[in-house]
Amino acid sequence: MLKIILKNLPNWIKNYGIDGDVIISSRIRLARNLEGYKFPLKCSVQEKNELVFKIKDTFENCNFYKKFKLFGLNLIELNDFERLALVEMHIVSPLFIENPYGKYLYLNEDGSISVMINEEDHIRIQIIKEGFSLDDIIRTIFEISDELEDKIEISFSNSLGYITSCPTNLGTGLRTSLLTHLPVLTFTGKINEIIENSTKFSITIRGTFGEGSDIVSSLFQISNTTTLGKSEENIIDNVKKIGKEIIKIEREEREKYFLKNKNFLLYEIRKAKNKLKYSYRLSYKDASEMLSILRLGSILKLIEIPIELINELLIKIRSNIMKIEFDTSLDSLIDSLRAEYIKNSLKDYL
Repeated sequence: MLKIILKNLPNWIKNYGIDGDVIISSRIRLARNLEGYKFPLKCSVQEKNELVFKIKDTFENCNFYKKFKLFGLNLIELNDFERLALVEMHIVSPLFIENPYGKYLYLNEDGSISVMINEEDHIRIQIIKEGFSLDDIIRTIFEISDELEDKIEISFSNSLGYITSCPTNLGTGLRTSLLTHLPVLTFTGKINEIIENSTKFSITIRGTFGEGSDIVSSLFQISNTTTLGKSEENIIDNVKKIGKEIIKIEREEREKYFLKNKNFLLYEIRKAKNKLKYSYRLSYKDASEMLSILRLGSILKLIEIPIELINELLIKIRSNIMKIEFDTSLDSLIDSLRAEYIKNSLKDYL
């Protein structure tokens, strides 16, 4: 099943959801820890393996395990490329694949649900869906967490809420994020002002993979910064409010930019198409920047390339996913394989 997900990509990548012109995907994570056990970062491999055994025994006797068709994987049994590809698909965090001993992963068949055991916390439940879909996700994630808490003792304080490894997750243990495409705000430089002011609203705007990651192809991750002293509803409502405002601003700026710069946009789109059509080697950064321009062109109906196809390519061309796609471990081949793959995928449109 993992091979199928790695080869075909999770469904959210290939689908176009609500407000999908701006919001590519929505994600919610819940952090939970077992009462009476050290946090994973303080555990020995043996202690982590004991935690895996205890959590597995509980998980696989829950109704949600069968309902959502979850299956389990021992992280150490995956090779380096598979682990890195899971990060590139946003299924697991970069931290989770560091030192893979004593770690376990649950997935469902379409890659939208993942549960990391022994990441920073004992249990990290994640659900990711296409478009602006936080309300759908929250119902499902609490269905899982509520049943789990009925069957296993979770660390909780009446004054602090859920106890987590990182103090910023104390309280609800909930992290909400939106993966957004904001090309016009990037072109105009207005994204910088939004980023500077984001902390006033208890959110942060970062690169595609969150903290410390580079911003490439105008993709930004918007997420809440604090959970203590706030309810789950407060956090979700705040991120939804910010998301709606970002959608509004990007669309307004897009319309103004198009009216003033139509010829320039057409030139940039033509240049991007030619580069993708005639290049024999493409770095991930160059390729994704060209695809970002084409995505904007598709949204503005200046070209007929399906947005779903561009979304898929933006993920598919990442290095470790490419290594799995072409069954190679050679970094020296990836740029040429990437160029050929994009050319073949867009042959009817370039």
